[in-house]
Amino acid sequence: MNDIFNMGTFLKFLSKNKLYTAVDILGLSVSLMFVILIAIYTIQELSTDRFHEKADRIYILGNERHLGSAYRIAGHIQEQFPEIEKTCPINSDFKNISVSAGGKNVNANLLLTDSTFFDVFSFKLITKNKKDALIAKNYAVISETFARKAFGNTDPVGQSIQIKDLSFIVNGVMTDIKNSTIPYSDILLRFENVTPFNPSLISETFDNSGGTNIFILEKENANLKVRADDMVTFFKKINFWVYKRELQSKVIFVPIKDIYFSEIQSADKLRHGDWKFVMLLMSVGIITLVFAVINYINLTVAQTGFRAKEMATRRLLGSTRYELIVRIVFEAVFLCLLSFLLALFLAFACAPYASALLEREIDIIGAISPLSLLLVFATVILLGIISGMVPAIVISNAHPIEVVKGRFNRKNKMVFSKFFITFQNIITMMLLAAAITISFQTNYLINAPLGYNKANIINIPTDNFENKEEIAVFADGIRQLAAVKRIAFAQGTPFDRGNNWSVNYDGKNISFQVLGGDTAYFEMLGLQKIKENGIATPGSFYLTPQALKETGLDEDALTFKLGGQNPSIAGIFKDIQLGNITHSLQPVLFWISDFKNNLPWNVLVEIQGNPDAGYQQVKEVFERTIGIDFNGDFIEYEIEKSFASQQRISKIISIFSAIAVLISFLGLFAMSTYYIRQRSKEIAIRKVLSSGNFEILSKLVVTFLSYVLIAFVIATPIIWYLMQQWLSDYAYRINLSPLIFISAGLLCLFFSLVSVLWQSWKAATANPVDTIKTE
Repeated sequence: MNDIFNMGTFLKFLSKNKLYTAVDILGLSVSLMFVILIAIYTIQELSTDRFHEKADRIYILGNERHLGSAYRIAGHIQEQFPEIEKTCPINSDFKNISVSAGGKNVNANLLLTDSTFFDVFSFKLITKNKKDALIAKNYAVISETFARKAFGNTDPVGQSIQIKDLSFIVNGVMTDIKNSTIPYSDILLRFENVTPFNPSLISETFDNSGGTNIFILEKENANLKVRADDMVTFFKKINFWVYKRELQSKVIFVPIKDIYFSEIQSADKLRHGDWKFVMLLMSVGIITLVFAVINYINLTVAQTGFRAKEMATRRLLGSTRYELIVRIVFEAVFLCLLSFLLALFLAFACAPYASALLEREIDIIGAISPLSLLLVFATVILLGIISGMVPAIVISNAHPIEVVKGRFNRKNKMVFSKFFITFQNIITMMLLAAAITISFQTNYLINAPLGYNKANIINIPTDNFENKEEIAVFADGIRQLAAVKRIAFAQGTPFDRGNNWSVNYDGKNISFQVLGGDTAYFEMLGLQKIKENGIATPGSFYLTPQALKETGLDEDALTFKLGGQNPSIAGIFKDIQLGNITHSLQPVLFWISDFKNNLPWNVLVEIQGNPDAGYQQVKEVFERTIGIDFNGDFIEYEIEKSFASQQRISKIISIFSAIAVLISFLGLFAMSTYYIRQRSKEIAIRKVLSSGNFEILSKLVVTFLSYVLIAFVIATPIIWYLMQQWLSDYAYRINLSPLIFISAGLLCLFFSLVSVLWQSWKAATANPVDTIKTE
């Protein structure tokens, strides 16, 4: 019995069959690497915000439209509803803000919050007492990453930070915000400091009704959800205008554990996950693992001719069938453990790339715990048992006499291998077709016409400019550049959607999107005029047909009602698509301004000639003028980045398609090896009877490629149905072309041909005398 675990003969077998060993371990290792990365990513996604000690009592205040509210509401509900222990308002709008710290000018992401932040959430504060961290209005808490970036090895606590005209004292350093729906931020400030950035957020009249996320800590044993209707009534009573005008009619409380995958969004203020994507990735990981196991089985069964004589000898020397099965399973477990160690090394090496692709840090070290190690060890053992069981049964089932007489190889019909090779090809074709379809659809969305010119226009937010004079200095600087065709000033772009004005127009609630700009702005965007009234002066508006429809005005109207005034209608622009092509059409007001009394939110720069060279020149002028990193980007790239999720899925499916092709390649290689060894005598006899090399080669190749053709017939209707379902989520979509399926099938056919051609050629050109002698 002790001889069962003697690995000497197995290691000798592996050393003699180097190609088999390399292919087997490579297939398992690469597959396990992906499984490790996917498993860690999936666990991290599913555990988002579950580390908070009070997670069961933390909710976010929302409504039927979004998870936003007004900052001042937090104080009102804290006083009115005894079920609430604490509230914590949060705003993360202000990114890449210029900060002076540690003698440097650096960009930072700000998080506006309250002194209750560390009472509600369980983020770790490295220094200072949590209760005192934000006790004063001029206190700031910074992240570990920002502390290193701005202060190096110097203790940052007590140091000064300058943001615009405000000065803050660093009163704490916290670990970086991770694994949370709250986005990573460099600096935490008290919400009262928001005035220089956006005073409407702190308005006493709740002007910015959705700009703040209000988290609520419910008292123990309380039930806040039953007070939802009472809260709606209360909001109307205190003149919270979105409820008073019935633009919103519900109050909802979403548990913090559910926010990440909630279908109710938060206008990009919070991080949201994609449940379908996580499930898709997990499914692909499981399929990859199944492929790896199937391949191991196929490769091992393909080597039965080599191992059968060894096992027959052991049977003749007294080993039982049970002992042979245990031995072969133990060998499989050994190979799985070896492959897992290599996979772990590969996972560490590839983690940075996976993190960039998934836009989430894959923390392998953080995933290590006694429980996870136990689960991994048990999984690898189970994987080895499953992988080794079929080969063990096949080999141990052979009668020693049949093996000695050479009948063993000719009896096996490879039903198992044929089935799974076909199955692998079906899945591979589906992945390839999905990758092609998603790529085509994403490019179609990115390049969709939006109703305005977006080519070669750089959008530069003015958040980091101190005043209008500094903007003017920058504008004068870039006007001198030959690459700059023209510049414009604006309050909002069609992509960022400008500002939202929700008004009651003759008893009807209308939500306008408002874009402001100078004359150059409208010319640069190339907006198409339907009608011009000849009164385009600062303070007047262009309306879109959708805006006319919502207000009930006709094309001849010269004024309309807005906020108690009657501004002039300068004309009518054609409807444009705000955001990207997936967003619904909205009524838009284009406000004309000379920015004498208003600060522009954006500087738009149109580049002529080489866009990259022009971008670099504008970047240099900006950094020389402002002294911080450039934060502008082409509008085209902003639109492209809005489809990052689709691009990410396309890349991931493409990667796994490549892995599926590789594994199928290895599986077909194993099957061809086994098949040809079984029929080596038959091939030799055919050659003796005058069959030519090409005839034998064709017969062998066609035998293997028939499985690809069967897979294509099965896969095509499945692919068609699944891709139609996926495309149905898009109003603007491509038509499914038969070329997509044909391309996927031809790719599989090509790689299958490559995988069997070498073995088939070797068999077809072998000397029949040598083959018959060996048999």
